[in-house]
Amino acid sequence: MIATPALSVPGTGAWLWYGSLLALAVAAAAPFSGRRLARLAHLARLTPILSALAGASVLGLGLVILLAGGTFEAEAGNVLGFAPLAVRYDGLSAVFLVALGITSAAASLSVVGHPPRSRIESAAYPLFLGSMLLVLGARDAFSFLLAWESMALLSALLVVGLRPTGHVLSAGYLYLAMTHLATVALLVAFGLLAASAGGQLDFLAWRTAAPTLSPALRDAVFVLAFIGFGTKAGMLPLHAWLPRAHPVAPSHVSAVMSGVMIKTGIYGLLRIVVDVLGGGPDWWGFVILAAGASSAVLGVLYALMQHDLKRLLAFHSIENIGIILLGLGAALVLAAHGERSLAALALAASLFHSLNHAVFKSLLFLGAGAVLSATGLRDLNRLGGLARAMPVTALTFGIGAAAISGLPPLNGFASEWLVFQGLLGSAAAEPVPAAVRFVAAASIGALALTSALAVACFVKATGVTFLGLPRSSAAAAAHETSRPARLALVLLAATSVGLGLGAGPVVESLVGIARTLIPGPLPAGLPAVTSAPATGPGATYAALAVGLLLAVVGGIAVLALRRRHALRRVDTWTCGIAPAPAFQYNATSFAKPIRLFFRRILVPEREIEVEYHPGTHFPVAIRYRSEVTLVLEDRVFRPLHELSVRLADSARRLQGGALQLYLAYTVAAVTALLLWAR
Repeated sequence: MIATPALSVPGTGAWLWYGSLLALAVAAAAPFSGRRLARLAHLARLTPILSALAGASVLGLGLVILLAGGTFEAEAGNVLGFAPLAVRYDGLSAVFLVALGITSAAASLSVVGHPPRSRIESAAYPLFLGSMLLVLGARDAFSFLLAWESMALLSALLVVGLRPTGHVLSAGYLYLAMTHLATVALLVAFGLLAASAGGQLDFLAWRTAAPTLSPALRDAVFVLAFIGFGTKAGMLPLHAWLPRAHPVAPSHVSAVMSGVMIKTGIYGLLRIVVDVLGGGPDWWGFVILAAGASSAVLGVLYALMQHDLKRLLAFHSIENIGIILLGLGAALVLAAHGERSLAALALAASLFHSLNHAVFKSLLFLGAGAVLSATGLRDLNRLGGLARAMPVTALTFGIGAAAISGLPPLNGFASEWLVFQGLLGSAAAEPVPAAVRFVAAASIGALALTSALAVACFVKATGVTFLGLPRSSAAAAAHETSRPARLALVLLAATSVGLGLGAGPVVESLVGIARTLIPGPLPAGLPAVTSAPATGPGATYAALAVGLLLAVVGGIAVLALRRRHALRRVDTWTCGIAPAPAFQYNATSFAKPIRLFFRRILVPEREIEVEYHPGTHFPVAIRYRSEVTLVLEDRVFRPLHELSVRLADSARRLQGGALQLYLAYTVAAVTALLLWAR
């Protein structure tokens, strides 16, 4: 039985929360309703619609909490006879609730009218959304871990499905193994915090007890939380599961996993490291900055080398997690040295980019899903020319590509600008030591390189997919996606534009939330992002003014061109030969200069096979294969995996099946313990 909620926000918040839970519960039950009640068989088709309505309710709950500046609490009865399931949503939770609401509503809308792979998977999807809703509101360790494990298992089911191929099953096993190793780290961290709080599991009690922790214990909790939450976030070097799991999942599931699920790792880091522990020494920030810089640079480099569209987007999730971590690391370093105003700005940058990435990455994954549905292809080298057949998908995907590339006036630019401001403040602040300035300056260089490479990557992805001539018969026969899916794409694209143009008030709200998480008195904030031009001690970006200026300049340029030159459509000149798809740059050729420049990092391998006419030196066919070496996966994780398999095989030999042998093991173990006890 659910108790009466404790509210400091308007009663609308309670209706939205209960409404979202009810909608998700009905959506999960709907696929099985037809077995007993034939009249309700059509309810199975309502699962995506109900999930979309639940997402809209979650979005409304997040906005109510943000606008009212309060909290929402509720408590259910005992779960499994152990402890109550309790939730508490505050400003930090609300930011991620907004991301969950937008992403889940759009992803659910995109599959309206599409038959699910199975009833079980159809029911697992709304339960997956519900588990994330509970993760973001859990106010104690029991509730959090219950929701966390449910999220992991349900997402693994959605990735693998009921009839997986060997490749998909391998990706699912890797995901489960890494997510459960992360859970082990969190269990130990939570145990240490609970012990310091007299056995209490509530996060508020942990925050009260945190100042009494010894430095060594605080460091241990930070390391364990960093490993546990960082694995779920997909940061380097704990990212191996992400580029394998996301591409094989259904596209709407990939959108939710990349847009929201990996952000629960960021939320966990913020909740434990910033909110509960209240920050720490410099080296905490250094570790997060190093992980952020390496994730951003290597993530975008590996993305550039991918020719599978969904795998490319998966590596970009690693890149953007790196950008988010750069903001968080800068906030911790600045707060440790008393620069609380800049620290709040950097923390707001991390929150803003978390929200923005949820919007444009779900847009891109849904766009990739539309391409896959229309062509059956994910290989960029077999696509091309889709803009003519899929104009809505092409336009919205292009907006998402511009946003993730950090181009103004879209939302990606606004949050990356804030991250730059936080890092620049770390490098220039007077009380900050030289070592901190050096790390901040290196992080600035990493972020600048990441931004440039992201532009190159999405020029490749967008141009090769949608422009030019079709490179296969499937691409030539492509068609636009369904109306609900197009509506989802348009809504996400409009949100990207809206968050970019309205970045001023959004950032102001996020800075207010960040200032509640930074301990100690705070001076006046710095106006880093505004709606209109402003003056002050720091650089500002007038989001709405820049957007209007670009629109006016673009409109004048278009009108001027139309007046001076009459447009003519002519065939592309190819030396008198009819244009053919083979004349175009493909994904491989586009990325080759960058692959050669970064060959020390990417370690490329290539194989060329030439088939000649019999008895001549004239080639009949040339086959070219090129791939890069994923250093961590191929040189570190794969040998560790092979070693673990060998150790498991060796241990299995001890299980001979003979009862006498097992009794001998028991006697030997007891004897050893007795000797040790003496």
